[in-house]
Amino acid sequence: MARLLVVATGPLLDAPDTRLVSGQCLRTMHFVRPLRAAGHDVHLLTVPIPGTESGEDKAPRQEHTPDGIAYTAFATHDEAHIVPHLRRLLASERFDACVGVNAWPAYLLARAEPAPPFWADLNGWTMAEGQTRATLVGHDRDLDHFWRLEVGVLLAADRFSTVSARQADALHGELALVGRLNSLTFDWPFAEAVPNAVHALYAGLQRGTIKPNDWPTEVPRDRPVVLWSGGFNTWTDIGMLADALERALASEPTLHFAATGGAVQGHDDSTFERFKALARERLPADRCALLGWVPTGQVLALHAGAAVGINIDSRNTETRFGARNRLTNMLGAGLPVATTRGTEIAEWIERHGAGAVVEPGDAGALAAALVEAARSREAWATRAAEARRRALHDFAPEETLKRFLDWCEAPSRAPDREAAGSARGTEVRELEARRWAALKAAGEVDRILGDVVALARLRRKWPLRWWYAARRIWKGR
Repeated sequence: MARLLVVATGPLLDAPDTRLVSGQCLRTMHFVRPLRAAGHDVHLLTVPIPGTESGEDKAPRQEHTPDGIAYTAFATHDEAHIVPHLRRLLASERFDACVGVNAWPAYLLARAEPAPPFWADLNGWTMAEGQTRATLVGHDRDLDHFWRLEVGVLLAADRFSTVSARQADALHGELALVGRLNSLTFDWPFAEAVPNAVHALYAGLQRGTIKPNDWPTEVPRDRPVVLWSGGFNTWTDIGMLADALERALASEPTLHFAATGGAVQGHDDSTFERFKALARERLPADRCALLGWVPTGQVLALHAGAAVGINIDSRNTETRFGARNRLTNMLGAGLPVATTRGTEIAEWIERHGAGAVVEPGDAGALAAALVEAARSREAWATRAAEARRRALHDFAPEETLKRFLDWCEAPSRAPDREAAGSARGTEVRELEARRWAALKAAGEVDRILGDVVALARLRRKWPLRWWYAARRIWKGR
């Protein structure tokens, strides 16, 4: 079996008292558990998502999951600190392959220039997410940062995985752009779509079985609950959500709304604040509980006891190419679901009749679905049970990772990487360099490819933290 260096995202949902968890964190154990089950020796390092760093302490900590998986957790996601650590590790220990799970860890591995074969999991299309960020801040000056991350991985990895088949197609276009679709890689399987898996904690839930201490006191247990779970990101149509909830709560007096999660720290701190303002204006306070990032036990309890789980997307590029962990895990938990169209998982739900699917922006259709879920709970529960059976098969971690696990049995370099030292390989690399240089005007390439982290570092300084905190308080008034 192979010895693998895996760099991925933390904190892990499996860790005690975890609150702020993104889909990137779920993706970590999606890859790690099947690797360990297959007998591989996994050396796992996690890098925190923004907003979960441990102050100024950058020293990595040795941690264990509740079931005994040992890993090293960095307390910072600072490139200048982590890349030298990875280079020292790669120089001092032998690994058969390296795996970067999620875009930022994969980029950090790329910067460390690993000699072993390298699989990069690009969980979500970086450029689509960069576009959402540009939309949020009202300018395009950060797009170079997102392309820098993407191209750094494109030029370094041997195989790739994506969160959707559409993203795999987009990735092939990017590979062509940087010159990697060349004569040496004609039949090389660069990209595999790996849809999100149902996390084990959701797969093991029993609907209706709830620990009393886990159920939030703000939410009544004897009423049908509409559940939102996770971040309010830029592609969330909060206007449609508020409109649909207002109509549904007015039509069905027993219905309540609960939301776990909130702002996506470091990426989108404003969408949730705007939804809170809409909720204060339009939704009855005694039937609307915005709980924020709560302990895992409360999240699971709501999945076990809510009447329906929802997902709301606007029409945008990210929605077309991305995925929704909340839907996959709701399906795996047996929770009835209602969602807008747009993502591949929404198409799966519609294809199998696994839930209610409405057009983006159609608040009336969503409101009608929520009312029906409250009034016809038995019928919706029956449909959800069948959906769960399908989801636990189609989105089982080992099912989604078949080709990745095959590669790990005998890791290999891409043909153009394998030929890097030959005359033909040199010719291909020169072509790549010329094509990449043509993407940017002279003088800009070094700036883009360099360690441009000043903005991220500035945002972690206390004066700016205080300013952001004051701004959030002011906007919440």
